[in-house]
Amino acid sequence: MSAPAGVRQAVILVGGQGTRMRPLTDTLPKPMLPLLDLPFVERQVDHLSAAGVERVVFSCGYRPREIEEYFGDGASRGLQVGYVVDPEPLGTAGAIANAEELLDDDDVFVLNGDILTDLDLAALVAHHRGLGAEATIALTPVDDPSAFGLVRTDADGRVTEFVEKPGADQLVPGEPYRINAGTYVLSPSARRAIPHGQQVSIERDTFPLLAARGGVGAMASDCYWRDIGTPGSYLDAHLDLLSGRVGFIPSPGAAWVSPDALVDASATIGPGACVGPGAVVGAGATVADCVVGAGTSVGEEAMVDGAVLGRQVTVGPGARVTGLVVAGDGAMVPEGMAVAGPATIPTGSVASP
Repeated sequence: MSAPAGVRQAVILVGGQGTRMRPLTDTLPKPMLPLLDLPFVERQVDHLSAAGVERVVFSCGYRPREIEEYFGDGASRGLQVGYVVDPEPLGTAGAIANAEELLDDDDVFVLNGDILTDLDLAALVAHHRGLGAEATIALTPVDDPSAFGLVRTDADGRVTEFVEKPGADQLVPGEPYRINAGTYVLSPSARRAIPHGQQVSIERDTFPLLAARGGVGAMASDCYWRDIGTPGSYLDAHLDLLSGRVGFIPSPGAAWVSPDALVDASATIGPGACVGPGAVVGAGATVADCVVGAGTSVGEEAMVDGAVLGRQVTVGPGARVTGLVVAGDGAMVPEGMAVAGPATIPTGSVASP
């Protein structure tokens, strides 16, 4: 898959604090949380690179150093990588404007930094150029658009209406419910419509402005799409990778164990288990449908099922951690304790009975 000539640059919006992902984001920016063996945002970079993108600009806000230290100048990946940091929250459009000095005067992909998708980027560009649009939005179908922004289009794929969190009286029986999927192509004229140095939302401000003059296209797709905004969705993304649902990422099998992990021969690694580098799973322990972060220890005869454990977490011998329990880095579940989700164990703390 290669992008048409000229679409060789992208902006990834990674400025959010990831508050819904806490405590996992207490110590890492959300885009750097791992999906199996790679940071989530590296999956996005790989997707862009496969589509012919040569320059990636990260528009940062929260904990930018971790992202910059990891990617550097991009040379080792055959990319040009740049960074801008919002001096204050600028909104999605303001963050794009802040990156303008690192972009060429040409089309650009823009990605929300919390979306995992195997969208055909070349098809999105072709739709954009076929319409002669200033901006083109990828759309994904949902059963219930009430928590999202419904996007309506004409027969040619040009946006006619945005409906923010529609009520029942704003829905048309039988219409396809399609929402903004967080991947865009923006022309230079679309970017010039964004004021610099101001807090501007591309969804609520820029797109409606451009749509009013017929400048916004939209392409519906049934591709894989997931907003990784909560620990539950983060866990589900791992399960999706294991099941091979994400087109550009080969499935490693029913479970994944890092080559750097130490798993006792008598431990049970159930389906859906993702065991990170340096993790230890003790004798007789069971892990399934869970994320076990780097350096985390699961003691002898312990069970972890359905949980998301950060880095350097300790699950004591005989402990049971079941359901969506989210443990921050350095948290501890004492020996023999049972913790059932939904529950959160804050970073560096000891679980309570």
